[in-house]
Amino acid sequence: MADAIAVGRIWHYGEEVYTPSGRVVPADGRETERQRFTAAVAAVRQELERLAATEAIFAAHLELTEDPMLAESVEAKIADGATAADALHAASEELSELFAQIDDEYLRSRADDVRDICRRIRRALEGGQPAMVVVPAGCVVAAEELAPSDTAAIDFSQACGLVTRRGSATSHVAILARNRGIPAVVGLGDTYDALAEGETVVLDGTAGELIVAPTPELESEYRRRAGERQRADAECRSRAAEPAVTLDGRRIVVAANVGDAEETRRAMACGADGIGLFRSELLYMQQQQTFPDEAMQAAAYAAAAKACGDRPLVIRTLDIGGDKALPYYEFPHEENPFLGWRAIRVSLELREVFRTQLRAILRASAAGNVRVMFPMIVSLEELHEARALLESCKKELAAEGVACDEKLPVGVMIETPAAVMMAEELAAEVDFFSVGTNDLTQYMLAVDRGNNHIAAMYDSLHPAVVRALRQIVEAAHRHGCEAGICGEFAAAPEHAELLVGLGFDELSVAAPVVASLKERIRHLDSGRARLFARDVCASATKTEVHALVERRRSE
Repeated sequence: MADAIAVGRIWHYGEEVYTPSGRVVPADGRETERQRFTAAVAAVRQELERLAATEAIFAAHLELTEDPMLAESVEAKIADGATAADALHAASEELSELFAQIDDEYLRSRADDVRDICRRIRRALEGGQPAMVVVPAGCVVAAEELAPSDTAAIDFSQACGLVTRRGSATSHVAILARNRGIPAVVGLGDTYDALAEGETVVLDGTAGELIVAPTPELESEYRRRAGERQRADAECRSRAAEPAVTLDGRRIVVAANVGDAEETRRAMACGADGIGLFRSELLYMQQQQTFPDEAMQAAAYAAAAKACGDRPLVIRTLDIGGDKALPYYEFPHEENPFLGWRAIRVSLELREVFRTQLRAILRASAAGNVRVMFPMIVSLEELHEARALLESCKKELAAEGVACDEKLPVGVMIETPAAVMMAEELAAEVDFFSVGTNDLTQYMLAVDRGNNHIAAMYDSLHPAVVRALRQIVEAAHRHGCEAGICGEFAAAPEHAELLVGLGFDELSVAAPVVASLKERIRHLDSGRARLFARDVCASATKTEVHALVERRRSE
């Protein structure tokens, strides 16, 4: 939920409903229908390639456009006399139903992706993408659920808020709202039914609350608060480039999470002290035929490094698998892909792919302050193997006369219970840690963060998670290793004091959050924050932890 307040009128965004025509196409017209379908798919692929450059979800949709099951099903129905649109609708229903019946939670979720991509293709069949939907000024967008193609087709520039019936804090639409600074409450459930068109609502993104039909006095009060927040945000932005220093003089690095050079430039404009997480997998997901070559990667990384100037750029090596696929490489079916062949496990097995990336990162290190980070490390053996390959690539480049940073800083993601337990040993061998709280929370608690049925159990303020964070920082600092955090948890302003108190050196967040997070840190006393963190870590229940955090937030 974006940390902001909105007061506005409900504006419902309606999902398109397709009614099959039932028309039978004569035999001599069926090839034309097939060609129309092929052209529509090609147009959609071109559009998705553009969108995938900034939103990872569209790279996964790009993969679906190449799924032979979809094309074969549609073309078979066209051959039987269906129009291209009718055939696509029928194939979409069949495939989404097929996915919906699969036991695996991740694969079940692909049913929504199938419907979304088929709707996009149908739009192209009907004459191209529709014009951008413009939200009326001062309105709160209300939708049952917003698919990625919906969010790409809506102009949110005048929207003051967003509410949905379905969704979670880690869903695409929630992340989009945070990245754009839009106050949002997602996953309303049955409460959504009370939202009538044009109804005035108050949306408190900080507290995650929605007030329907507020009294004139309450509406006036929230409008006053919203105005204060806007003025405070403007002041934050004016100081965004200044360092985040606590009242007692402790400097906290506030970096940004990005996916490409353009996002890096925007993050620098937002005042980021560097890039704490460059998601290199997006470059891989945008390719259609094969893995990106060394020259392409080196150019992309160097462009981001130059955008950072002397500020650090932390490039995470390929973090693929789980919920992230590639259009040109078929991953084996796994019962639980999040616990399967992913991240560093893929890189260490696909050695040449990994060597290509390491060489590209090393080449880019000559252009700026580059660091490399290995994801999902669970053992020293994995770290040793990855570092050995890195050293081998350094020697190759030196022999070729190619410049690179011989002392390239190396870090690891801490995102599994194994890494927490091995933090002491890992810290002795790397320059920095970056905690991925999204995965760490789900693995620590054995809670699938994409499973709505148990969404309430996914809680990064669980005592076990908080104590793990303390253990990570303490182990890092005993060995002179920097400790950062790049998960969504760091972006919530109410968590800033806890994270500063735990001793984190760096917080890496979505670029729009940088300015407000820096301002929050400037009002903290690190000594008082340490005492607060001590009390939180001593708490044995989630209720106690949340009560402490809420009490501190309201002070």
